[in-house]
Amino acid sequence: MKIADALMALQEYYDKLNPTADDGFIYTEALGFLIEETKDPRYMCELGWYYSSHKRFDLEIKYLEMAAEYEYLPATEELGYMWYYGQHGEQDYDKAFKYFSMGAERDPDNGSLWCRYKLADMYHYGYSVKKDEAKYRKMIEEAYEDVKNPKHLNDPFPEICLRLAGIRAEENRTEEAVVLLKEAKPFLAERLSIEHFWGHIEVMGRIVKLMYELTPFDVKNADFYDLFYLTETPGEYSMVLCQDLEQIKMGDFSY
Repeated sequence: MKIADALMALQEYYDKLNPTADDGFIYTEALGFLIEETKDPRYMCELGWYYSSHKRFDLEIKYLEMAAEYEYLPATEELGYMWYYGQHGEQDYDKAFKYFSMGAERDPDNGSLWCRYKLADMYHYGYSVKKDEAKYRKMIEEAYEDVKNPKHLNDPFPEICLRLAGIRAEENRTEEAVVLLKEAKPFLAERLSIEHFWGHIEVMGRIVKLMYELTPFDVKNADFYDLFYLTETPGEYSMVLCQDLEQIKMGDFSY
């Protein structure tokens, strides 16, 4: 096999709507060849993600770790989150700290920001490292400066805004905290409109709940995501909500 043959095999696999097991075998063989010949971490990650989709998590980790040895940011980010949350059943904060640290050292782009704020979380909670609230605050402040003008929906803008809002609230800078949350909420809502990832939903819930701890809730201007708050406020807004639901049943959407 030559590199050109392997690349053609990859393209043929990409073009198939329903690849068979034999197609998958050829595809993985081609990726393995490209890894051996080029040492390109992109192919290592691609093979790792293929095995992840087939629930071969041992092989996923093998190839992501191989890519991480080349300090490939997508691999270090993925491994950090994998070990932090125990995505495959095993949680290991030491490994998460290792990979988030590797990713955080890269240039302040999208991937390193995801690593940087999670590394800050580890200092905040004392996971695999001595708890250091001052360092946490400094890291979040710096991360916000690099993400405050987001260019892409997958920039961790709402995640970092949420953390900085929490810091501002503790400093009794409530108005600044609310502004941050109001910036984060529509950004994350747009992301959720195209990607219903459970982690994004969890972050939205935290944004909404903190917002209404800090500022009065206006039921007449509520949106869908305010249900995170309303479901924890039994009775208080039930009459208005019932009226709104009745309007929906009657086809009146003018409210």
